[in-house]
Amino acid sequence: MNLEFVKDIDLERMEKIRDGFEWFYSHYEYFRKYYLGKHVAIKDQKVIDCDKNLDTLVDRLQIRNYKNSIAIEFVYP
Repeated sequence: MNLEFVKDIDLERMEKIRDGFEWFYSHYEYFRKYYLGKHVAIKDQKVIDCDKNLDTLVDRLQIRNYKNSIAIEFVYP
């Protein structure tokens, strides 16, 4: 397998995660209003799930690595 190809795919996935965090923080007031005290999972600038318990959320989404390009952040009070 071409290592440059793998590197490009990994970089693209990491950029999607970064974009998810940027989108989350640019809409933080919305998240404080509707998701206060919860972990929020974001993919492609959409909330795909949330839970108060991070382990429960990760298990439900079946996240094992970064390949799903899902950003998860906690909404602090």
